[in-house]
Amino acid sequence: MSIASKIPTMTDAELTTLHGNTKRLVDIGTAAQQTAAAALMPSITAELAARSEAAAARKAEALAIRRASKLKPGTAVAG
Repeated sequence: MSIASKIPTMTDAELTTLHGNTKRLVDIGTAAQQTAAAALMPSITAELAARSEAAAARKAEALAIRRASKLKPGTAVAG
């Protein structure tokens, strides 16, 4: 199983560590390591972006729920 196929199942901490290690290898690894790391980087950054967007959506939804719960009964929700 390749590292790229494991990315979706990694924890946030594991993915962050992998991202840091991959960046380091792109910068200072051997030629083979730089090539492999550069090929892996788009998958890592895409997963990080997807997780960030999902977290932002969850946060926005929780905020909307909190705001809606503070409205008085019979008050319309704007938006």
